[in-house]
Amino acid sequence: MKIAILVGTRPEIIKMAPVIRECQKRKLDYLIIHSKQHYSEKLDGIFFSELDLPPPKYNLNVGSGGHANQTGRILIALEPILMSEKPDVLLVQGDTNTVVAGALAANKLHIKVGHVEAGLRSFDQTMPEESNRIIADHISDYRFAVTDLQVDYLKKEGIPESKIFKVGNTIVDALLSHRGRAEKTSQILSALKLQTKGYYLFTSHRAANVDDPDALKEIIQLIAKIPGQVCWPIHYRTQKVLKENKIDLPGNLTWTDPVGYSDFLNMLSNCAAVITDSGGVQEEACILGVPCVTIRDSTERPETVAVGANVLVHRNAEAMVAALNRPITPWTNPFGDGHTAERILNIVMDQSVQPVAQTQDTVCVAGLGYMGLPTSLLFANAGIKVTGFDVSEKKVNEINSGHCPFEETGIPELLTAALKTGNFKAQTKPAAADVFIVAVPTPHESKKCDLSFVLSAVTSLLPAMKDGNLLIIESTIKPKTCEDIVVPILRSKNLKVEVAHCPERAVPGNTLHEIAYNDRIIGAMSPESAQRAARLYSTFAKGAIHQTNLVTAECVKLMENTFRDVNIALANEFSLIADRLKFNVSAAIKLANKHPRVDILQPGIGVGGHCIAIDPWFLTEDIAGLDLIRTARERNDDMPRCIAERICSKIGSTVERIGILGVSYKPDVDDARESPALEVAKLLSKKYKIRCHDPFVKEFDLELFPIEQVDGWADMLVILSNHKIYASKKFGSPLLSFDKLINAEPDTISGPGGKECVL
Repeated sequence: MKIAILVGTRPEIIKMAPVIRECQKRKLDYLIIHSKQHYSEKLDGIFFSELDLPPPKYNLNVGSGGHANQTGRILIALEPILMSEKPDVLLVQGDTNTVVAGALAANKLHIKVGHVEAGLRSFDQTMPEESNRIIADHISDYRFAVTDLQVDYLKKEGIPESKIFKVGNTIVDALLSHRGRAEKTSQILSALKLQTKGYYLFTSHRAANVDDPDALKEIIQLIAKIPGQVCWPIHYRTQKVLKENKIDLPGNLTWTDPVGYSDFLNMLSNCAAVITDSGGVQEEACILGVPCVTIRDSTERPETVAVGANVLVHRNAEAMVAALNRPITPWTNPFGDGHTAERILNIVMDQSVQPVAQTQDTVCVAGLGYMGLPTSLLFANAGIKVTGFDVSEKKVNEINSGHCPFEETGIPELLTAALKTGNFKAQTKPAAADVFIVAVPTPHESKKCDLSFVLSAVTSLLPAMKDGNLLIIESTIKPKTCEDIVVPILRSKNLKVEVAHCPERAVPGNTLHEIAYNDRIIGAMSPESAQRAARLYSTFAKGAIHQTNLVTAECVKLMENTFRDVNIALANEFSLIADRLKFNVSAAIKLANKHPRVDILQPGIGVGGHCIAIDPWFLTEDIAGLDLIRTARERNDDMPRCIAERICSKIGSTVERIGILGVSYKPDVDDARESPALEVAKLLSKKYKIRCHDPFVKEFDLELFPIEQVDGWADMLVILSNHKIYASKKFGSPLLSFDKLINAEPDTISGPGGKECVL
């Protein structure tokens, strides 16, 4: 699909910036066309540079002029571009002459039109913007409405529900992505000698207020009545009217030329209140929590009034002052969550997407472990009805009583919230749903993928499934599992159920953040099922969602962890070289990584966890004749033996009892799955008496002791999992730190009986 994006004014550039960036992120075929309805550097080019946007491919250079003249020139200049480029869809935003001209040109060429911010209505036919909105809405193919209010307006005007999509407002996306940088970089307040919350911001640009000298004089009189210092970035057109009519400015006014986006956001964020006739500023103020007074008697953003963020006063000075002095109660932003651009592109990329009236899919998740439970809770707290299915009655009861069965930051609070909403419950049998998600572990047996848990979960779900359902496998699986095994199981039961693979991408200790913010890969049997899965995950996922086919998604997940495994194997082999040559491997890697294209990971005692230690075997299981990945995997699998030998060589012959500190597969988590510390401990136990301690791990194949029964008992303590808590603790027994364990530089410490042990 080829997408054309048409802009013409400052607000359009700002509000379409998130759509442009989303096109870049997805590597879509797109182009930008700029009518140059705003044509000065301050009102045009500066926004492309400030927002890190590529320059337009085409500039129409229409400039100013009467409405018919300007609209006609845009039509004339735009038509040959659209005929040459042949985009599948033209996206326009807002209510300007650029928007209506773009919609007309594309419509007559049978190019689909997507109108961003559709359904806005002021019901003031004297405003030229109102007719632009109505015309654009009625000839568009996609009406991207902001809230339910705009959806209702469009439906009342006879537009089919199948052509209306409630997506939110891209200005939320733009503000969230740009606000922090604006606050850090802008120096406008100091330049204008403005104190935070010590001034009122004023903006006015509508022709009815500033082109008519008499109306502009009323505006100046209004400013004089504002009780405090006022700052007004004055449009060049307005400056000309002021100068030509010799209109004096009041003493409480500080004015400046039009400012860039960062400067304006900084001015808006730090003012006591804003007085404006701009619909866009009404939105921005509402989103930023800034009180707004609108010098109009109608608004196409009535949501701002409804939530208490905005008051309409026309040009009534007394009403304006009363509105500025009104008590302010905090309000909730009604314009969306910052993912509007993603939704817009999801819709235009999927011709079969359901309209706004679509009911939300219900979900049943099989497996309530490290990934299944947080995923269920994120869906539930996003408003999805979720049933969590797990065969463990103990775990189900524990979850339903509000207790998380494992330690992970944020999940207990998320569980409490989900149970309160009533959107989540756990049970030992699957429930009927629209979408089924399998999130069970995938163990390995003899370096082969053990699909028994996954297939057992799929089989358990079959009685609850019906035609039209979607089955998503989140569990890590070997290539071709979906096509060669899962789909045939469904077809054997005569079920017309689509299959998708959306592998989890998270790590214990940071699970919730990574599930929500990491990019998602969705592979599916068809574009329609991929889009359905994408819409579901987009209810909570803040990272980009990438769609592909089933086998690609399976291999992508496996290759991500294989890359890290191979990199770690390289580092581990480097550490063995360091043993022989006697240099500090950590220091050497740090220096090597100074090269701009080198990024070596750190060596360790091996590789553990339920991903890196397993996924390479799954990827290569059915592949013959290619050995690099297997060799790296074997290097890492052999590291516990090398580490055990290294420990024996470092601690000397007088040691009889070793205390193992840390048995989880990585620091500061409670997960000991596939932990290489287990193999190290077992190997050492053949020669020494061993006791293990870990402040996080609850279950381990060897007995775990309290620290008091390890420190003091042991002739030597060895840190295998470098938990932060060990760094701050003073031990009675001699200690072989993780750093000393990994690095070959010689050193000495006192051993049993005051004898020195070579480290």
